[in-house]
Amino acid sequence: MKIDRSTARHWAVLFGLLVLFIAVVLVPYGIKDARLQKRIDTAREELGIGDVDNSGLANLHNEVQDLREQVGGRGQYIPNEDEISLVLRDLSGLINAPGVTGQEIVTDKPNYYADYNILPVKIQFNAPFATAFDLVKRIESLSRVVRVDRLEIESEPDYPRQPLVVNLQLSAFFASQTNGGSQ
Repeated sequence: MKIDRSTARHWAVLFGLLVLFIAVVLVPYGIKDARLQKRIDTAREELGIGDVDNSGLANLHNEVQDLREQVGGRGQYIPNEDEISLVLRDLSGLINAPGVTGQEIVTDKPNYYADYNILPVKIQFNAPFATAFDLVKRIESLSRVVRVDRLEIESEPDYPRQPLVVNLQLSAFFASQTNGGSQ
């Protein structure tokens, strides 16, 4: 097989360009990479950090995913201070359900903390068992974070058909204006 001069010249030019590319681009980056790796190794030695063990990270990642799935379905968030009235409106709307009587909502002075605030809320209402149970479930599943701190249910043993007297103590969480709400 005979190769003419122009084809040989083209191959020689391509080979030269390849050698030039390796010399100009790949070698300097390889040298730079080696220097950076040496600096990383030196820094790890100075800090007393050995090789990083990533085996536990997969387990932690799975735990975080499980917790996100458990919490994610609830869709709750901590409202801002100016949204706390919406929480009270939602609570009022819930206890104004059919079959509920003697509704009363009382708020106390808010408690302020570094990362969050709590508005204590006391609710009292009279309702049949099924209605009271449903209302407590709906309060716990509000879109804004509300924790049931205390639940007292009274019934009249001599009159089982009388509605239950339900007393709830709640903590309605909210963020101050400077902190912002957590989604």
